[in-house]
Amino acid sequence: MTPPDPEFLIPAAQADADPRPTLACLFGADYSARALTPQRSDTAPDVVRRALARFAPFDSRSGFAASGGVDLGGGWCVADHANAGAIRSSTWDAAFERIHAHARSVLEQARFTIALGGDHSVSWPIVTAVADAVRQQHGPSGRLGVLQLDVHHDVRPLDDGPSNGTPFRGLLEAGTIHPDDLVQVGIHPFANRRALVEYCDEQRIRRFPLAEVAELGARETGLAAVRALSGTDAIWLSVDIDVLDRAHAPGTAAALPGALDPATLLEIVETACSDPRVIGMDVVEFDPERDVADITSYAVANVVMAALSAVARRDGAPT
Repeated sequence: MTPPDPEFLIPAAQADADPRPTLACLFGADYSARALTPQRSDTAPDVVRRALARFAPFDSRSGFAASGGVDLGGGWCVADHANAGAIRSSTWDAAFERIHAHARSVLEQARFTIALGGDHSVSWPIVTAVADAVRQQHGPSGRLGVLQLDVHHDVRPLDDGPSNGTPFRGLLEAGTIHPDDLVQVGIHPFANRRALVEYCDEQRIRRFPLAEVAELGARETGLAAVRALSGTDAIWLSVDIDVLDRAHAPGTAAALPGALDPATLLEIVETACSDPRVIGMDVVEFDPERDVADITSYAVANVVMAALSAVARRDGAPT
């Protein structure tokens, strides 16, 4: 059994003194007060950190010989920038500003960024921060693509204020991202009201529903999704863990039967993260209070590990 010591994940303050190059920066977007279904995903980041400790920081899938694997612990480190501190009792505006500022600070130091939610509302300030960084680097016309893995569209109207059902509506209406630069993967046939589907139709948002994912296969879905974002300068992944079948993600409020299995999700994430334009991701909607036998915390941690391994491979990890 792997000892509870994620040797590749170290406090950010120690990263500069570590002889290993920093592969990625991680932080917690610990906020869930805007969830439509009451939940405590604000407590998830620390639970996921503990789950990461149960995974060996060595990816041996290229073969049984150790020389063919990716050693995340021996070759790289991941700098942990703690939680944003978006207090549950905070107003939305205060939480938005706190998460946005924390994300901007982390992005300035990262080659790849991982944000642990939090409900899906946290993607709004995070993606806003990422878009700001992209435009700072590429100029005002810089384009950020978002690859959303989710059974829901999350484009509810903003009439009742921001929630975990509105982040992409908010980003689109604010002009932070363009409809052509949003791709949704894993949409469930019975998860979205007609009006939301019609909105996505009107905006011409590219969607890969579950049936299309099954037809294409995981790898081709990942490749097709990033191809659909070919006009962008950078890509951000937003992984709502309810994209997993309910049997594989009991620790989330809105999972449904018939969604993705873990292997499919991992391969899509790995394939997408192999594209050098992918600069980070958030993983959201994990509620530890709903979890059973750590199933969902391990699923979230596995997504993080898969992304890190893909980034290490594409960037030429020490082996």
